[in-house]
Amino acid sequence: MRRADVGADSRAVSRRFALGAIAAGAAWLHGCGGGGGDAGGGVGGGSVAGLTSGGTGSFTTGTVSGLGSIIVRGVRYDDSRAAVSRADDGVVGSIRPGMVVAIEATAVTPAQPGATLAGATALRISYASEWVGRIDAVDTAAGTVTVLGQTIEVPTGAVIEGAATQLSALAAGQFVEVHGYLDLSTARLLATLVEVSAGAPAAFRLSGRVASLDTAARTFRIGTALIGYDAAVAPPAGFADGTLVRVVLGTTQVAGTWPARRIRVRDVLAGVEAGEQDEGEVEGTVTAIGAGASFSVNGVPVDASGLAAVAGLVLGAFVKAKGSMRGGVLIATQVEVKSRGLPQPEDFVFIGPVSGLNILTRTFTVQGRLFTYGLNTPIQVIGWLTGATPTVEVHAVLLNGEWQATEIKEAS
Repeated sequence: MRRADVGADSRAVSRRFALGAIAAGAAWLHGCGGGGGDAGGGVGGGSVAGLTSGGTGSFTTGTVSGLGSIIVRGVRYDDSRAAVSRADDGVVGSIRPGMVVAIEATAVTPAQPGATLAGATALRISYASEWVGRIDAVDTAAGTVTVLGQTIEVPTGAVIEGAATQLSALAAGQFVEVHGYLDLSTARLLATLVEVSAGAPAAFRLSGRVASLDTAARTFRIGTALIGYDAAVAPPAGFADGTLVRVVLGTTQVAGTWPARRIRVRDVLAGVEAGEQDEGEVEGTVTAIGAGASFSVNGVPVDASGLAAVAGLVLGAFVKAKGSMRGGVLIATQVEVKSRGLPQPEDFVFIGPVSGLNILTRTFTVQGRLFTYGLNTPIQVIGWLTGATPTVEVHAVLLNGEWQATEIKEAS
């Protein structure tokens, strides 16, 4: 069942909550899910990474934490035949670590003996960046960057690529495209990937909640940015204060106003079918809180009515939830709430053939990334020093703009 297009995020919660309740019934509120060693049916109480139960299909949203094919939330998705779409402008590029994606896939298979990751076959993948613009200022002490007058938090472990690879190398006047999660409580963006360029893009972009809408003057605000739209730019149905939108902007202000070229409802599920899957798992910030036990995580509606009251559920809180998808709604069997801000990043995992191994500099390349390794780095690879090009599984962390391998082993 394809999820219907909606207006404001808050209205989507209420409508999908009703659809999910009708379609799912009480049995779905207390069952389904499990697997992965999680504590069933409770709030918190166990890892929520990686769905492992059988079923007719799976759906997940989260941050890409590795390549070969793509790795999200401890699951390795074969993306060789997946339909990939970009939710904001339709121009599809390559999937990279740090991107926030939505994936429709087959049921997840548990990790086999000796393997690190569970597996599934991706059918559809959707992604989109959140903000694009010129850097106004960088505060390395606070870990923030200002773009279009808005604040971006760049936590330790966020991927920075392109003309700069670490926060200290960012500078006013550079241009960035930023992937991440919106914190609507502070009108900030929590960055997971910052793509840096010295050249100006064709357009800027902002996403966020509409405020101070003036339909007569054709203006509104996202955060502190004043945005204007003329008669040629049709806002989406139900456009009002509180609507969560993506806006394509011109690159030059006119009398202090950013000119809008296109306004769309921000929809992370565009391009995927999240209607009916036995397995569902989402992560991100809370973007809406509805009636009863309904809320949204990064725009995905969640029905937690089958659980005890979820403590700490506020706008901007980071949440991981799992269960089953019914009518485009995650019927939660488990919800884990973190404090505001992104959690510490897990290790990244890259799987692929080795190239450019240099034992003097202790560097090598996998999946287009240059890795360094220490003298004490565990290496369990036959033929590592014989000139062979084995396929390896590299566990790594990103420190000061460099990929540092923490473990290297033969790929299973």
